[in-house]
Amino acid sequence: MLKYIFSFALFAFFFACKNTDQPSISKGHITIGVDEAIKPILDAQVSTYKIHYPDADISTIVMQEDKGINELFKDSISLMACTREFNADERAVMKSRGIKYNPARFAVDAVALVVSENSKIDKLSIKELKALFNKPGSKLIFDNGNSANLNLIADKIGLDSIPKSTVFAAKGNLEVLESVKKSPGAIGFIGFNWISDKDDPQSAKRMKGLKLVAVEKPNTGAYFEPNTKNIKDRNYAFERYIYLHTLSKVWGIENGFIRHSCSKIGQLVTEKMGLVPFYIIPKEFLLNNKAKQYNPVK
Repeated sequence: MLKYIFSFALFAFFFACKNTDQPSISKGHITIGVDEAIKPILDAQVSTYKIHYPDADISTIVMQEDKGINELFKDSISLMACTREFNADERAVMKSRGIKYNPARFAVDAVALVVSENSKIDKLSIKELKALFNKPGSKLIFDNGNSANLNLIADKIGLDSIPKSTVFAAKGNLEVLESVKKSPGAIGFIGFNWISDKDDPQSAKRMKGLKLVAVEKPNTGAYFEPNTKNIKDRNYAFERYIYLHTLSKVWGIENGFIRHSCSKIGQLVTEKMGLVPFYIIPKEFLLNNKAKQYNPVK
């Protein structure tokens, strides 16, 4: 009898130990890579997640999105926040590992063009912007030499190569703004989420002495500045999705964080930041004791 009791106790002990190692959305540690262009919105999502799950230990590390995806496939990071989907080669790797590709989009951001408040430039067409890349004396400032911001602009305006004489790399989006303030003839390119939160005094402070450039909506002749309404209405030319990628197949913090960012709470965080939630959240208003639901147009 004693033998069976001892065996049962031993089994219970190992079972209990095994359970403590089970993945959990509420506790444990992960590292998230994030392209610097979208760091503010990622930081906001992380802060909210930690409020709900205080035992979740989440570290973030800034890295250019292509490098970050490579680090993800090397298992150096647990999750990558970036502005593009996986390409064909990356999807093939996922398939070889038995992982279904399901890109998680949770927000619509944009690349904003900023100039000195004294600049004569108020608006640009796609054609005019492309010409500036090859115009002697142009000074186009990006956050780094291979950033998500530069990749999107090059793709949208059809640049085959990046000219070294007119494109300058700063050390982050904030330095782009400071560089433009010091160079009245320059144009800076930043992630809209760095200046989108109208309730954040820092957003207004960052734009002091600067102004936004309106960009032509292709084939319309109409120009639109980057703001929440114009992005939501699909009028701003340089919009982009923000993605969360993980290779984890278990229900741990990685997939818990993705669910959080795409759920109502995470979408409200996105909206609070002045970005457009990927999943439009119905809102109810009580008028004359009757609730009426409004569904915004995507």
